[in-house]
Amino acid sequence: MTAVFDAFRAERATTSRPRPPRTPYTVRAARWLARRLPRWHTIRTLTLSTAGFGLLTAAAWTLHIAAGLAAAGISLLVLEALSGGDRR
Repeated sequence: MTAVFDAFRAERATTSRPRPPRTPYTVRAARWLARRLPRWHTIRTLTLSTAGFGLLTAAAWTLHIAAGLAAAGISLLVLEALSGGDRR
C-alpha cells in the first residue's frame, strides 16, 4: 500500500506547476478606472467651473429672480462654450 502512496506523491510532485501570482482586485479596479476615466485636469476643471457658475447664479438669485435667471442662462452658455460643443 505504501508503494501506491509513494507513486501518487511522486506523480503529484512532477505534475505540479507553479501558479502565476495573483493580482489583487483593488489593483485591477484601479487599472480599469485609469483606462476609462478622464484625466484629473479635466475632472478638476469641470468641477470648479460648474461650482463657480452655480455659486454666481445663487448670488444673483438672492438679488432678484430676473438676475438669477439671467445669470443661470449666461452660465449655461459659457459652460457650453467651454465644453467645446462645436468642436469636431
